[in-house]
Amino acid sequence: MKFFLFVVVAIMALIAGMTQAQDCLPNGATCTYTGTMGNCCSSFCLQQPEQSTGVCQDR
Repeated sequence: MKFFLFVVVAIMALIAGMTQAQDCLPNGATCTYTGTMGNCCSSFCLQQPEQSTGVCQDR
């Protein structure tokens, strides 16, 4: 029974991880360094200090 519960929890965690990975901003999308508009898939938002927004891109 404990093994079955472990398997169910593991599957739920995998599904949650897959849906979370799809909720990122693609390269070229508008972003902010704080992540208030969402997080870039590349994990990098190029935003200059004088700009209110930036652009998602690869490093």
